[in-house]
Amino acid sequence: MQPPRDLPTAKANRPVRQTTYEIEISLVSVGAITGLYLWASRLGTPASSGLFGHGLGILGFVLMLATETLYSLRKHARGRAIGRLSNWLQWHIVTGIVGSYMVLLHTAWQFNGLAGVITLLTLVVVGSGFIGRYLYTAIPRTVEGAEVTLAELESQLSAGASRLEILTPSRAAPGETPTRLRLPPLAATPGGALTSVIARPLISWRDRAALNRALNDLGSQDQATADELRRLINERHSLLRQIERLATARRLLALWHTVHIPIGVALFILSFVHVGAAIYYATLLR
Repeated sequence: MQPPRDLPTAKANRPVRQTTYEIEISLVSVGAITGLYLWASRLGTPASSGLFGHGLGILGFVLMLATETLYSLRKHARGRAIGRLSNWLQWHIVTGIVGSYMVLLHTAWQFNGLAGVITLLTLVVVGSGFIGRYLYTAIPRTVEGAEVTLAELESQLSAGASRLEILTPSRAAPGETPTRLRLPPLAATPGGALTSVIARPLISWRDRAALNRALNDLGSQDQATADELRRLINERHSLLRQIERLATARRLLALWHTVHIPIGVALFILSFVHVGAAIYYATLLR
């Protein structure tokens, strides 16, 4: 059975999701900074009040300040915005990780008083950021980074079902009327939508196993048809999961915001106090 001629066109019209590399960029940056720090530590741990330690603290604070402000400004921009929201999110994550790491090195491993509280809050904010990113990626988005609505997901599911109906082979014994092979329903998630959001990698692994079984049940086809069937069934499963977890993921992300933002504000208030005190005692009282 040959795939319909219009399938390549349909495939070409699908938006290509942008791959982001924020974790890779962050790891490379952290590695480079670590190498520089080890070089500066050859005569002892750089003091936080020294030129190198101060430089780390200032640059780290600037990066964290950019983390806290620039992405929020872009997200709430009206009219003509600069760049994709997904790109801004990528650099929001990079500056948050790298800036926090530089602030940690700036402490010279001394965590007493206000500096210790700031360091603790920094670690909490960074850890919370990773949780937020995980919840953020649970919500389907366009290439530009805008949220996809439930109606749009259902429309994509319906379009995929039509293409899948064209490709799904008919089965019949000799002399019988051919009938369409019905695809198995998506397996229910124990614990409902909440588990579907939290345990996404595990659920995806189980769905891939179900996809392989479904393809085996479909019998033999030519390679092009088999590849397109795999893609369409995988797309169908993905859309069903997105519909299943959409409302819960949005609620969890909203709850995360109510916790993450106040902690971030507290961190920056204390950071400004720390910077002001450092300027006052190190400069004005000399």
